[in-house]
Amino acid sequence: MTDPRTANVNQQAKIDNSKDIVLVADYHAKRIEFRERNMATGKERTFKHDSSAQMFKDVVNEAARLARQQDGRLVFIMESTTGWPRVKSLLGKEIQFVLANVLQIPLPPRAYRRKTDKLDTARVMREYVHGELPEAYQPDEQMRTDRRLVGLREDLVRRQTSVRNQIKAHISHETWADTDNLWSGRGIKKLKALVSTMSEDDQFVMEMKIGLLEVLGKNLAVTEARLMKMYERNPTAQAIDAIPGIGPVSAVSIVARIGSIDRFKEPESLISYAGLAPGVRSSDSTSKNLSIGGGGTDKHLRHYMIEATVWARKTPRYAEAYQRVEKKRGRKIGRIVVARMILRSIHKMMTDDVEFNPAA
Repeated sequence: MTDPRTANVNQQAKIDNSKDIVLVADYHAKRIEFRERNMATGKERTFKHDSSAQMFKDVVNEAARLARQQDGRLVFIMESTTGWPRVKSLLGKEIQFVLANVLQIPLPPRAYRRKTDKLDTARVMREYVHGELPEAYQPDEQMRTDRRLVGLREDLVRRQTSVRNQIKAHISHETWADTDNLWSGRGIKKLKALVSTMSEDDQFVMEMKIGLLEVLGKNLAVTEARLMKMYERNPTAQAIDAIPGIGPVSAVSIVARIGSIDRFKEPESLISYAGLAPGVRSSDSTSKNLSIGGGGTDKHLRHYMIEATVWARKTPRYAEAYQRVEKKRGRKIGRIVVARMILRSIHKMMTDDVEFNPAA
């Protein structure tokens, strides 16, 4: 089965790369470690340069010249970190650009897990040479823009939740006041009345936090209005919105998080990407299921799915499975099962361009 969190594994093993020059870059904002390998001779060298557009052009042009001399290609590899779009834009179409997913590269034994730039480039080069380098998804410019907008909303919601929790904690520590329904219009009035009874310094702290909540609320409203514009021009998001528990804002966020559905050849790959497939630890004839999530998974996509199950579990399509699992293993596991079923529905809808069918 295809690795669930890497849609594409590099195909260089199927191509004659015996004359290529391979250049691996460990990118940093100010300084970059390079590792260059001549596939014809097997020789490698490492060198460093200050980071700039002109430096990249000079290094790449020299490596490309060497590749042409021996009738090969230049293969440029870097990790999927900040900066890869601007680096890729400098290379040109004649250079093969590979974006490595380092999260999926096997780790060495614990005793040898030293981390340096040279060791990092050596790991990437080794996996490429062996034909086993996992590649990361390269979203286009529009998708990157959409993801940034979605990420902004997620960050605003996270900050809003954090400030609300701080206010509730303060009230619970220092008073006996009720903290239920605190964020409705009536609840805010009750909160402000409570703050007026506190000491001068506590009033200052709480007023600052309430003010921050108001700013976050306004910014969140403006951001969600932009997401609604994205929704209006996105037929895929409009289709996903038909699933109970998924609204317009969640729909566009889910589409942005998933990206191109083509990188998930089967629904189980998408489920693993969302961190909803349990890990498995096996030894000899025994195996043990581990918790969901883990490195390389999209926790935000998982959150949208779990959140949607509040309503989706009541839909005929999912209700029977939820009730069966809930009876045996409880509500939490039941909701996880429904979340996986929702992702299977989304995969079908995005792959085959079909509408959601709420019937079982």
